[in-house]
Amino acid sequence: MKAKILFTTLLSLGLVFTACEDDDSPAKPVVEIHELGDGHHHEAQVKAIADEGEDHNTAVIGEDLHIDAEIVAEGKIEKIIVELHSEATDDELEIEFEGKYVGTKNAEFHEHIEIPETFAAGEYHFHLEVIDMEGQTGSDEEHIDLVEPTK
Repeated sequence: MKAKILFTTLLSLGLVFTACEDDDSPAKPVVEIHELGDGHHHEAQVKAIADEGEDHNTAVIGEDLHIDAEIVAEGKIEKIIVELHSEATDDELEIEFEGKYVGTKNAEFHEHIEIPETFAAGEYHFHLEVIDMEGQTGSDEEHIDLVEPTK
């Protein structure tokens, strides 16, 4: 009888502790870049890139980089980080966005950032990272070609 009571007590305690686990944590943020570039096509500037047979994102050094992405963050957005860097040079840009995006679950991220005039032309890596209020991270990335402005 004592063994039966002890077994029942241990089983009950086991169920209580396993049932208390937090299985309701929200999914990590999902980020999808829809548009990246200058929003214009400069035929003379990007002809060589287009001749490679691929559809590249392009932007002009010293001008605005247009970013359009969809973000779904069940754990609510804490901050958004944009990073642009080159593998060939030390050129790197990182910007944090908070403000109007903080605390939202769904956001249409539409921003324009200026590409520094000091950046060299070439292929760059673009990262869009979202950190939610639960500390979870989601991201998307693209390649982009920066070209010199026409004179």
